[in-house]
Amino acid sequence: MAGPIRVPPEASIGSVDPPVMQAGQMGTWTLECELPRDIPSGCNLELILSGTRWIKSEMVCQTYMPERENYVSASIIDGPRLHGIPPESNADPKSLMRGVFRAPSEGIQKGAKLQIILGDTSQGNPGMMGPRFTMRNAFFAIAVPQIHSQDNARPAYLEKCLAAFILDFAGGPVDHLRLIAPSQAALGETFSLTLRAQDRLGNIASERPSRLVFYQEGKHWEVKVAEEMINPAGAIEIGDFTATQPGILRISAEDPDTGLWTESNPIQVEENSGEKLYWGLIHEHTELSDGQGSLDLCYTNFRYGARLDFGAVSDHDHRYETTDEMWKMTCEAARKYNAPGEFVTFLGYEWAKWRRNGDGDRNVYYLDDDRPMFRSETGEMDTPEKLFEALSEEKALVIPHHPAYTGNFCDWKDHNPAFERLVEIYSVWGNSEMAGDHGNPLPIRNPRWNDPDLLKHRGVDPEVFNREKPPGEEPVGFVQNALSLGWRVGFTAGGDMHLSHPGDDVRKGYVPTAYKAGLTGVWASDMTREAIWDALFNRRCFATTSARMILKFSVNGHPMGSEFSISNELEARRTRNIDFYVSGTEAIETVHIICNNQTVYTVSPKGQREVQFSWEDERDFQEIAIRSAKWCPGSFIFYYARVRQADCEMAWSSPVWILDI
Repeated sequence: MAGPIRVPPEASIGSVDPPVMQAGQMGTWTLECELPRDIPSGCNLELILSGTRWIKSEMVCQTYMPERENYVSASIIDGPRLHGIPPESNADPKSLMRGVFRAPSEGIQKGAKLQIILGDTSQGNPGMMGPRFTMRNAFFAIAVPQIHSQDNARPAYLEKCLAAFILDFAGGPVDHLRLIAPSQAALGETFSLTLRAQDRLGNIASERPSRLVFYQEGKHWEVKVAEEMINPAGAIEIGDFTATQPGILRISAEDPDTGLWTESNPIQVEENSGEKLYWGLIHEHTELSDGQGSLDLCYTNFRYGARLDFGAVSDHDHRYETTDEMWKMTCEAARKYNAPGEFVTFLGYEWAKWRRNGDGDRNVYYLDDDRPMFRSETGEMDTPEKLFEALSEEKALVIPHHPAYTGNFCDWKDHNPAFERLVEIYSVWGNSEMAGDHGNPLPIRNPRWNDPDLLKHRGVDPEVFNREKPPGEEPVGFVQNALSLGWRVGFTAGGDMHLSHPGDDVRKGYVPTAYKAGLTGVWASDMTREAIWDALFNRRCFATTSARMILKFSVNGHPMGSEFSISNELEARRTRNIDFYVSGTEAIETVHIICNNQTVYTVSPKGQREVQFSWEDERDFQEIAIRSAKWCPGSFIFYYARVRQADCEMAWSSPVWILDI
């Protein structure tokens, strides 16, 4: 397998012993390399374990307290030990993930062998904690970050890479099981399941059960796990299941040797299923922009690791990240991994100038292969209007993402309804629907700013730090603002994990805002690009925080994503009938029906995983309608459903709009 594309070509490649880290496990690793240049006296060497655009292991390290965990030492083999120094500032989260050493007074000569020990336990500490996720071909770097100017001004940060250390991150010990099933099956149809033996962090574990017992419809049987059942992502594929009774089917599995038990997501069994529910994620980054992991690894995890039905990589459009050659690689991968009936891909990228002026980050997706990347570079397609004009002859969708995040929010001032049919309401950044202060249990947060353990490790008061570095929300960017302005957009949920882990249970950030990647459920006629594209374009989709709920929502018989005129349905002036159904993965805590951003009906079942009801809104249309808005000149009403489970997993149906225009 080729090495990481982001290792600088001039860097030497060092050794790692052992060459594998287990996720979330304490250990000790020795890195060695031959320095390719002289290091002058007083110069700093920086070990980079994370905190750059292309190194994202998020491992904590420190070089100056040998009695404490995560201590890193450095020395010249057959030479002096290097002095570890504290970071200049604890206010930057990146400083928690880098180790700094001072070269000795005599300097270091080119060709000297540098040894770095991660988790050096010689002073009695327990070692270093491995990263929280699995990864093939991850890398660390040793760099010369500071060059002193002649006038002794503040050193410039150049991060000149001297050497790289390539290694794999593997899953930890088995902690729990996860069983993934198709959301629908026809009576008598044979289908397969995917079982993930997961470590405590949600990765596929380093080991797997040798046998499994399955329970279905009052029967149970044992299956011995053979090597040919292991799929390319390391999960277990089990075939030959058959649905024999209509209704909701849930299949259970147990490892009899450990007692670990799991239950599948609900399977809707019907004689003729009609529209089918497919699951996908169309927002993930790889090493081509500012993530980790190759295109091949990402697509392998899409299809086999998370058992998704459709997916898209959406690396950034900046040339310093995704070059023209890398865009060709992206196009080739989308074409290569598209397999109608098995797994569907879409070609996409993230239009992301990061001006923080309200343009937001907008992801662009194509129906067809080998389409152009219209870049947001200054002087090119650097405004939303220019992007829309460039796409005028394309079959494309444009989806704003994390619109309420201060890092690059969306102010909804620019809109083209022909392309912007959807908005990403949830991702690993949190839920952009509305403010945390207004009852949003998953508010938008910067996942790097709020881990109290990391901060305390460096002697930083978490309360003071988070007050000075407020995480997250930009109020103008809430999705409810877009809806009130007349944007008629359905809801998707994405990843943006930057770790090539689409659809996994690995979380980004830290408690209490450690979020998983979201999923998008699509009601489509078939598992083909064209059918799923049509469903997305017509907003026949819903968003979840990862739980594969079965969700149906309609107003006067019009399914989620629809819009209709009261001039054609005069009865809708006086009353509107909402039909709702959900089958959850856990007990449903609440269902809210929202009309024009206000909760108008609430159901709070006790312990039920299936909820179905009809409710009539008998208020007069003209009394409650939004009279006009920038993006909808006539009066209108919109409804959508919000679901919360007892385990805090959530889902949002796409809205239905009733128009008087």
